[in-house]
Amino acid sequence: MADLSPRRYGKDYYQQEFGLDELRRFNMHWWSVRFYALLAHRLLRRHGGRRVLEIGCAHGYTLARLERHHETWGIDLSEYAIGRARQIASRSRVFCADFTGRLPERIEAGGFDLIVAKYVLEHLAEPGRALERAFSLLAPGGRLLYSVPNMDSPGRRLKGEKWYAFGDETHVSLLERSEWIELTRSAGFEIERTFSDGPWDMPYLERIPTALQYPIFCLPTVITVFLARPLLPAHWGENLIVVARRA
Repeated sequence: MADLSPRRYGKDYYQQEFGLDELRRFNMHWWSVRFYALLAHRLLRRHGGRRVLEIGCAHGYTLARLERHHETWGIDLSEYAIGRARQIASRSRVFCADFTGRLPERIEAGGFDLIVAKYVLEHLAEPGRALERAFSLLAPGGRLLYSVPNMDSPGRRLKGEKWYAFGDETHVSLLERSEWIELTRSAGFEIERTFSDGPWDMPYLERIPTALQYPIFCLPTVITVFLARPLLPAHWGENLIVVARRA
């Protein structure tokens, strides 16, 4: 059984999985941070509000971008990650806590206009509880933006057991798209949009050089991430991205 305790998410985990101690400009993770920060920023501008909470904020790179324009809060299970977040997102309020457990008193029900959870829910044994908690923390009309591995992706079908999401033993909730939608609705949300980030888990074809696969598979991803727009259908990419609203 995978070790899902807070100590599992120490410095070694982040360096092994993401290399995130020092985010390098224009590498894959830099683009990912920019992508989700812009999506979140546009949701806040379009629908109003200013307070955003990131679940599983890790090192705080997304918060650091958002805190330039919004009131930003973050929570993570990892003491190590929160220590880094306090340095990287110094204007954000960040806390070390279990999101489905007891929360700091300052994180109040109905207190947020947007909640962001990127690459988080798949780590939880009961993601439905996290969705219910997110619902309770949002103000009426507030939005939830989350991203999880897309079990319906072409990458999973092409790569099988070598698909990226199977490589992290802490991914304990790899669900089908229909299951995520049902959990989200059961928590009380209305689904506004589902989309994807595109294919990026190279190589997909064993007999074709990886360098030749990039222009074939990655062009939709490059356009989507560069523009930070929900351009691709939910079944096209490695991650399922969901925007849901508290009615």
